[in-house]
Amino acid sequence: MQKVLLVFLFISFKCFAQEPQRKALMGMQGRAVSSGIVADSIIPNGTWAAINIQKGDTILELNGQQLSSMQAYGKTAAEIRTGDEVRVRYIRNNKKMFAKGKAVMRPYETSDIADIRYDWVKFRSGALRAIARKPKGKIHCPAILLIPGYGCGSIENYAGSYNGKLMNEWIKAGYAVVTIEKSGMGDSYGCVPCSEADLVTDIESFDAGYRYMKSLPFVDTTQLVIWGHSMGGVIAPEVAKKHHPAAVMVFGATFRPWNEFLPEMHRIQKPLLEQQTYVQTEAFMRTIQKIYYEFFVLGKTPAQLYVIPEYKELVASELNYKEGSNDMWGRHWRFWQQIDSLNLAADWQSLNCKVLIVHGETDYEKCSRVEPMLMQKAVNEVHPGNATLIVIPQLDHFMMKSATWEEARDNFKAQQYNKGNFNSAIAEETIKWLRENIH
Repeated sequence: MQKVLLVFLFISFKCFAQEPQRKALMGMQGRAVSSGIVADSIIPNGTWAAINIQKGDTILELNGQQLSSMQAYGKTAAEIRTGDEVRVRYIRNNKKMFAKGKAVMRPYETSDIADIRYDWVKFRSGALRAIARKPKGKIHCPAILLIPGYGCGSIENYAGSYNGKLMNEWIKAGYAVVTIEKSGMGDSYGCVPCSEADLVTDIESFDAGYRYMKSLPFVDTTQLVIWGHSMGGVIAPEVAKKHHPAAVMVFGATFRPWNEFLPEMHRIQKPLLEQQTYVQTEAFMRTIQKIYYEFFVLGKTPAQLYVIPEYKELVASELNYKEGSNDMWGRHWRFWQQIDSLNLAADWQSLNCKVLIVHGETDYEKCSRVEPMLMQKAVNEVHPGNATLIVIPQLDHFMMKSATWEEARDNFKAQQYNKGNFNSAIAEETIKWLRENIH
């Protein structure tokens, strides 16, 4: 079937004189070397192809910025919008060269099964890009707000990932799906970069996403649902308690404070991912627990912990501390302290709606059965029967079909979720539960 592009664009705020340009499609897969970024592949019809950058070229500078890492490249490339001038210094066949041209617009998403709507949502002094996907031709449908994990990825990358596969199944079943960028991601404009945003900012952005979902003319406002995956399952009750949705669904989410959960996760992942012995893991735990107590409970900064001789090595290796940087595991270090400060027991008990908690049997990221059990018990303690816990066999954290933790580890390394290894049971079970509980 020929793909049909159905896109609706409008400005929902007045803080800009005109619509900001769409972000550019750069179109390169690369890797960092000592001199710059080597282009391993160039995507046709992207900006790099338009200015004749070729596979094997080593890019030294982009718009005057030296490219010493993929992070530096990503930061510079993320600021480039359609029509901007792109200036590149690079090496080809040991010869330094220069090229320039205009940035190429990223194409809009197309779908055979969905009408796709692109909007702007006002956010603080700027705007976030929101994308709503609804079953093609349907005018009155339930809707799901998708809240992903903590990483700084764009919602426009969902098509080939597990999120896209899950969304497509929901859409086929008659549900609209609403996504909104995190601060500074994708087309978003005038916002703090995601890597510098804290948890408060994330919660506020998904709160804006819920209000946007509720305003859409084609949704049934009596059947609004929040879905939270991983860290999104921690944010989900924070948003839900403000809006009273019909239901909340979470998968791979935590319940306990992070200073409690992380040590348990390390005991699983150190032997699994780093091949440490259990004696080595125990020695590691004796110090990291003290660091976590001072970071999470006492509120010390990574810089303050780094100067303590006993902690120095682990603060650098485990908290990713680098002098002058706020980065910790891909987010600002305040993000993690704020996660730990949440009272999730109170948050879950404040919700008087149907709740589905999904646990993957081979999820080594959120490895404990304790987390979903505590969520279910907390909800049902004050709202008996509202919470349902489903355990799905061979489901890992990235929604792949993996028989064991070891297979899940190997599948993640090989990015098998991009190669069709989606465990459809998560779609089937959530759809079945929604049909039975949301009317």
